[in-house]
Amino acid sequence: MMNHSHPIGRRIYMSAVLLTALALPAIMASTGLAQTGQGAGPPPPSLVVTGNAVVSAPPDRAMVSLGAVVEAKNALDAQKQIAQVMQRVIKDIKAQGLPEEKIRTAGLSLNPVYSHPAPKAGQEPEAPRIVGYRASNTVRVQVDDTERVGAVIDAGISAGANQLNSLSFDLHDDLKFRKQALQLAAQEARAKAEAIASALTLQLGEVIEVREEGSQLPYPVERRFAASAAAATPVQPGQVQVSAGVTVRFRLAGSPK
Repeated sequence: MMNHSHPIGRRIYMSAVLLTALALPAIMASTGLAQTGQGAGPPPPSLVVTGNAVVSAPPDRAMVSLGAVVEAKNALDAQKQIAQVMQRVIKDIKAQGLPEEKIRTAGLSLNPVYSHPAPKAGQEPEAPRIVGYRASNTVRVQVDDTERVGAVIDAGISAGANQLNSLSFDLHDDLKFRKQALQLAAQEARAKAEAIASALTLQLGEVIEVREEGSQLPYPVERRFAASAAAATPVQPGQVQVSAGVTVRFRLAGSPK
């Protein structure tokens, strides 16, 4: 037995410990590499497909954008006139049975109107000058009964609105239709995957991953009009569309037996 208390024996012992400590990480790294090499391999073959679907539905809500534009010599008169007109417009729209919270101001402006005199021969062109002011006010009205949209438009125009900017239709709750669209999109994705696998003489395996590509909100049917004095405005809501998309990854097996 080596005497560790002897100087020579102590030096030999410390050298052996140091060599062991230096060699251990290399041995462990070599073992780890060998184990990794034994377990590594190419990932299983897979197929990624995307399915999309659109579902149509009758709208149950309409958004009407209308307002008025007036001009006056000075800004105060223009502002007073537009205020009077829109007070009548809002009052008559509310008389159609619409609660106040369904009507909101969407735009309000007051701008100068400039005159641009034609340049005279031999003279410098005159600078534009203000000749009046133009005031506008727009309200956005939510109509929860699509059969009353025409009456709301007529009431606003009869009260003094001279701009009918837009009319759009959508759904209060599109969840039911989004579910249908997602189901159809998933069915399309599987059908495409089966067709591709069959063409390549492969067998479609289990689903590895599914990702929703984001169901879109109902696509609003929007129409734009010029203000008209015609009574009983006809309105046809038509249908709105709800779309959805899914991406699915399938595992692939060898040739079908």
